[in-house]
Amino acid sequence: MNKSFIVRSLLLATSCLLGLAPLAHAQSDQINLDAGLPTRLEDAYPTARGNREFQLPVRYQRSQQGNNLVEYTPTLELGLFRNTQLAVSVPIYSGNGDRGGSGNVQIGGLYNFNTEGKFLPAVALAGALTLPTGLRSEGTDYNGRFILTKSLFGTLNRLHLNLAYFHNSQPGVQAEGNELKVERPDRLALLVGYSTRIAPQSSLVVDFVREQRRFRGEMGSSLEAGIRRQMNPRLVLSLGAAAGLGTDADKFTTTLGFQHAF
Repeated sequence: MNKSFIVRSLLLATSCLLGLAPLAHAQSDQINLDAGLPTRLEDAYPTARGNREFQLPVRYQRSQQGNNLVEYTPTLELGLFRNTQLAVSVPIYSGNGDRGGSGNVQIGGLYNFNTEGKFLPAVALAGALTLPTGLRSEGTDYNGRFILTKSLFGTLNRLHLNLAYFHNSQPGVQAEGNELKVERPDRLALLVGYSTRIAPQSSLVVDFVREQRRFRGEMGSSLEAGIRRQMNPRLVLSLGAAAGLGTDADKFTTTLGFQHAF
């Protein structure tokens, strides 16, 4: 199928979704965690029903080999239904690292099953389809995420657990020096984290990530931390950083995030 036709169809579908989304008082929330803003951790709660939010995380990544990659991911997030959010995003890469997949269209969603109780955590499932509209992309990939969130003693100190699965429909081979590296068709990642409010308008997020990396035989671990700041009821800014542990993980990453409800 022609890639330009796919993009035009998605733009039309997104416009229809905007029209269908019920109007609500627009508001961004520093407590609500979205992956990439500013760490990869996500909580079990969707955006409010009727909310419309533009997000722009900008992530700089430095590999162990010294390659640099900057990822810009403009995202439109919609609270179409109760306990449900949908999102459309298009990551764009620059730098001398691997830019394969730049321009792919991603369509994602999250559904929250319950509000947490005294002992039961909040539970959610999230997932996304990645359409091959970008650079050197073939086949439709997908991912899923199981999410738990639990407050400690009814406070804003919260624990989070994410178990993520990624499927590559057409794994390839990449030459690196004298070595041929083979992509995994399937991989897993485990994220365990903590978030808390550290000031009336600011929140802290810290997490640990253990993951199967993109190429076979590679495992990575990293420590991530970030600050989310509520600038006004509609605007949240975030800043984060991560340090890789071991030789397979990225050396370090930094993230600057922007969220604006409308």
